[in-house]
Amino acid sequence: MRNTITTLTTLASTLVLSAAASAGQLNLPEGFYATAVNGQSVSAHADSLQLGAGKQVVTVRYEENNIISREQNEYKVSAPMHLVFNAASGATYQVQKSGDTIALTSRDQSVPVEVHSDAQAINKALSL
Repeated sequence: MRNTITTLTTLASTLVLSAAASAGQLNLPEGFYATAVNGQSVSAHADSLQLGAGKQVVTVRYEENNIISREQNEYKVSAPMHLVFNAASGATYQVQKSGDTIALTSRDQSVPVEVHSDAQAINKALSL
């Protein structure tokens, strides 16, 4: 019985360590914050997120403060955007914004990503 418990404990530890080692990471630039990964809430204060391998749905928003003059500025907060992409084990991804376009890169290479703004995007993307 004791050998079985020790074996199960070792197996569980190995699985946890291998999952952590194979996890990818998503880095968020200044002004971006994530609210969920695969429908599970995450801290909006994090500047990076740990990801598993495979299909990911990351919900993000961004804030912009455009200073027009000393007396006037324009503050925008985007609607939630759902980034759908396939993450590779051990890869690091960066969100990039150019104008109104959101892109994803890894090792300075473009990564295929779908950007959805509708509320059903998570369910639709995870069911594909």
